[in-house]
Amino acid sequence: MPNPVIDCLMNHRSIRKFKPDPIDPETLDLILRAGTRAASAGNLQPYALVVIDDPKKLEKMRFKAPAAIIALIDQYRLKRWFELNDAPFYNDQAINLFISYWDAVIALQNIVIAAESLGLGTVYVGMILSTDVQELLKAPKYVAPAGSVFLGYPDESPQLRPRLPLEAVVHRNDYHIPTDDEIRSFYRDKDREWDKVSETKKHKLQEKGIHNYAQAITLGHYTPEFTEGESEKLIANIRKAGFRLWEKRSKTKQE
Repeated sequence: MPNPVIDCLMNHRSIRKFKPDPIDPETLDLILRAGTRAASAGNLQPYALVVIDDPKKLEKMRFKAPAAIIALIDQYRLKRWFELNDAPFYNDQAINLFISYWDAVIALQNIVIAAESLGLGTVYVGMILSTDVQELLKAPKYVAPAGSVFLGYPDESPQLRPRLPLEAVVHRNDYHIPTDDEIRSFYRDKDREWDKVSETKKHKLQEKGIHNYAQAITLGHYTPEFTEGESEKLIANIRKAGFRLWEKRSKTKQE
């Protein structure tokens, strides 16, 4: 039986080339409303959605698209509400950070599904996590990056990318520790991608100690220097936003 929601989900693909056509404001508002209908812990919606359509700001984000939506962890708004009602604020803890992050990315995924159902294309860009949103967006304390998506009308139609088999990611009742043979089976298609690399490129990669697809990921793309650098920026963003991941709140301290 045809199901348009399932069809939309099963046909998701990242679009990296967009037409210059702007998104109609009514369409964008509909997409945003769909985003805010996502599940939220305590129905508090501890997130903010920042629409970027200023060409100069989009240029700073190093991606060409008519618009971007940045999802932020937002405990600042809750703090202000609590203060207006003489309610204490102690939502600067790790659990609040992660619940807010969870709510923000769920809302962002709703936005992606809504956008794609209306004929728009989308692509997630994870570099927002290491971006200083206080500087980029003038965000206050207790606000930190959660995710970003660029969207617009597609100017390309890429093929669906393969996914791992269900048995690689789905576990029943307990976590199943896979055997080496199972791991090889799960990643067989990815390993075969190495065979499609040109001999010229393979030779260049081999000079860097890269001899297979997995090494191309860990030594060629997500290198230790890259992951450490991005992690440092992410932790700096969390600290700058005022969240506590490393100290116990003093019982006598008031904020």
